[in-house]
Amino acid sequence: MPPRATLLTDSMPRPTTVRYPVLRVRIAGALLALAPLACGGPSASSAPAGRAPAPSVARASSTPTFDATPLYRQMGMIAHGFPLAMLGRVAFLASSVPDTTHAVVGLSLSNNVLSFAREADNRFRARYSVIIVVNRDGQLVARHEASEEVIVGSFRETSRSDESVLFQQIIDLTPGRYSLAVSLRDEESGRDADERIDITVPALATGSISSPIPIQRVVPRAARDSLPNILMSPRGTATAARDTTMLIYVESYGAPAAPLELLVRNEGGRVLWSEPVTLPARAGAMVSGVVQVPLSRIGIGVAELTFVNPGTADSSSTYVFVGFGDDLPIASYDDMLSYLRSFAQPYRISRLREATPERRPEAWAEFVRETDSDPNTAIHEDLRAYFAKLVVANARYREETTPGWMTDRGRVYITLGEPDVLMEPPGADFQRGRQQVWEYQGMNLQLVFYDQTGTGRWRLTQSSDARFEQEYRRKLK
Repeated sequence: MPPRATLLTDSMPRPTTVRYPVLRVRIAGALLALAPLACGGPSASSAPAGRAPAPSVARASSTPTFDATPLYRQMGMIAHGFPLAMLGRVAFLASSVPDTTHAVVGLSLSNNVLSFAREADNRFRARYSVIIVVNRDGQLVARHEASEEVIVGSFRETSRSDESVLFQQIIDLTPGRYSLAVSLRDEESGRDADERIDITVPALATGSISSPIPIQRVVPRAARDSLPNILMSPRGTATAARDTTMLIYVESYGAPAAPLELLVRNEGGRVLWSEPVTLPARAGAMVSGVVQVPLSRIGIGVAELTFVNPGTADSSSTYVFVGFGDDLPIASYDDMLSYLRSFAQPYRISRLREATPERRPEAWAEFVRETDSDPNTAIHEDLRAYFAKLVVANARYREETTPGWMTDRGRVYITLGEPDVLMEPPGADFQRGRQQVWEYQGMNLQLVFYDQTGTGRWRLTQSSDARFEQEYRRKLK
C-alpha cells in the first residue's frame, strides 16, 4: 500500500531526530532559551499563499554546483552564501484581528559560519545580531533588532554545518505588499550579511488557509487569538537517502465542510500525488494540525505542496526541495546521473534513470546503500571523495569550453586519483603533439596524453585510452 500523508499526534513516533545545542529563538519580542531539542528532520520551504511558477533546480550538466543559494532565492527564501551563510523564510498565520496577519520570520545558521571564542570553563561562545526592517511604499513599517549568543560545550561543535542555530520573530502586518530586509552580523569577526525579499501578506479570512510551514516542533493553536507556539525549520531541505517525511503545519480558518486536499507537483507542474487531509477539530472556528508528507511521494528536486479548501476553492502553497545529500551537488535528477557516470556501473545508472519521478527517492536510497563501502557510518565516504575529486578536476583540467571533469585528464584523475609520477618532456609551450606521462606504479600503469592542437587540449593516445578503459571497468566492478 503506498505511503499516505498522516496527521502527527503526540502519541505517534517522530521521524529520525537531530539533537541541537542551545537554540535562541525570538518570538514576538520574548527570548526563549531552548534546551537541547529533539527535532524532526529537515523539511520544506514556505511561500506566500497562492500559486506561483515553480523554481527550477536544473543546472547545466557541465558545471556542477554545491551552492544552493540561488535555488533557495528562486524558492522565495531569504538566502545568503558564505562566508556568513544564512537561510530563512516568511510564513503567514491568522491573528485575532481580521485585518492583521502574523508574519513569522525564521532564520537558520550553522555553527561553522560564526566565530567562537574559548572561555575559561572550556566552553565556546559566539555572538551575532539580527536586524529586520519592513517597508511599504518606501515607508518604514516595522524594525526589530536582537543580539544573541550561542554557547557550545566543545570545539567540535563549533564546526557543525547543519541547521544548528535558529532565530525567529513574529511581526504583525496588515495585508499587502512589503519589502523585508534582514541584516546579520557576526560580532566576533565583524562579517555582515544583508538580504532583501518582497513579500505579499495575505488576508486570512474565514475559509482561507495559512501558509504551509515546515516545522521543527509546534503546539497546534486552538484559536486565532493565541500566539503561535511554533518553531519552523528555515533551512527547508530534506535528503532522499536519509529522511522519510516532511513535517508541515497548516491551519484552516472556519471549520471546512470537507477535508483539505493536498496536491504534490514536481517542478514541471505535473501532479505526482494527491490525497485528502483531515485536520483535527479545535475549539472555535479554526482547525490545525501537522501533516507528515512521505518523502517517497515528493520526488527529488523542487516540488510544490498545495493545500486546497474544496469548500471555498482557497489554496495555499509552499515549495520544498529534496536533495541528494550533504556535500553533493545541487542538481536536477538527470544532471546528477550525468555526474555519476564515472562513479558507478552503467546498469546502476540505468536503474536510476528508469525510475519514475514518484519512485526516485526510493531508487536513490537503494543506490546509496548498494554503493556505500562503509554502511555503518552516517556518511557515504565514497560519494564524498568522488565529488571532492570532481571539484579538483574542474579547477585543474578545464580546456577552453570543456569543464575539467569531462576532459581526458579529468576523467583519469576522478577514476584513478593522483598519479605517482607526472612527467612532461621538455618542449615549447603550446606545441602541437607535446606529451604528458602519468604513472600509477601500484597498478603498473602508464598513461600518455598529447596536446592535440597545441592549445592545451590534452587527449589520451589510442593505446593509453584502451589501457585506461580496462582499468576503469575494473574499478567499477
